[in-house]
Amino acid sequence: MIIQAELKCKQTGCEADPCAVDKVIELPSPRFQQFSRALLADYDFIAENKNAIRHDEDARHCLLILDAEGMDGFLVDPQGHNYARYSAFVPNARSLLTPDMAIDRSYLSPAEPWRDESRDEMLRMTLRVDGKPDYTLVLPADEEYLDAVKKYLDIDVFADAMLRDIRFKAPYIGELICDTDCPAVEDYNDYAEALEGIWQKDGMLLTYAAILDAERPDTLRGACELLRNLDNYQRITEGAYGYGQQRLQETLGLDDEAIYELEGYMDFERYGSDCMEHDGVVETEFGRLRRLDPPFPEGQTQGQQMLQ
Repeated sequence: MIIQAELKCKQTGCEADPCAVDKVIELPSPRFQQFSRALLADYDFIAENKNAIRHDEDARHCLLILDAEGMDGFLVDPQGHNYARYSAFVPNARSLLTPDMAIDRSYLSPAEPWRDESRDEMLRMTLRVDGKPDYTLVLPADEEYLDAVKKYLDIDVFADAMLRDIRFKAPYIGELICDTDCPAVEDYNDYAEALEGIWQKDGMLLTYAAILDAERPDTLRGACELLRNLDNYQRITEGAYGYGQQRLQETLGLDDEAIYELEGYMDFERYGSDCMEHDGVVETEFGRLRRLDPPFPEGQTQGQQMLQ
């Protein structure tokens, strides 16, 4: 079949002669739209069919890529590459097909879902379903992406898939979470969304790590509740001397100048140590931590020691 269309090279801008169609390929509409927006990306349907293109002096030979749900298409001459080196948009291309032209519909199975890469990757896991290739799920993700993954794996709910090899972006966070409830994908996604909210905030990850070390939640949901309640905790970065100054300012409403004037008249270090004991400050692997309401109980025995 000969289609009269001028092919243009996206890289050089040069034009070529009209071409003959050697093979017609249908793509799912979303994938066709993605292809139309990024012609110079590599595609499996081009790589796997480029050798089906003949070469002779009578005409330029091409693939015809069709939208399975539309009438339009693209002529593609990859010139041995895996992308559309030469291409031409053909409106209403489907109406030009002759009865003897076979259409390759093998690419109509659901395409591997494409996730919004603008989001930070908080964790990833492998989903395993019998009879399907393993799929790497990246979280957090929106409902559209999650629904596309279920469709791709041919499952109704994520409970039909086995979760394996769960990895957190911050490994030390993952090591502090020991879940006894076998959380669902939706639970992991809720957690990843909450974690994404503090990722770029200075010091918040270390504060959260200290909270996990002190509280030792035994479920992912418990860890997520702590993540959403960070304002109830204070990670203390200074020693007893600085903590004494800070608590004195908080208690009496003093400004920095007033604290400076008290230098030499007050034992800030001793006062800070007493305040730490009274406030229930605990020592964690990630620094000292204070819980505001209620304070950590005196003599906490979850692997942390009360500061004396």
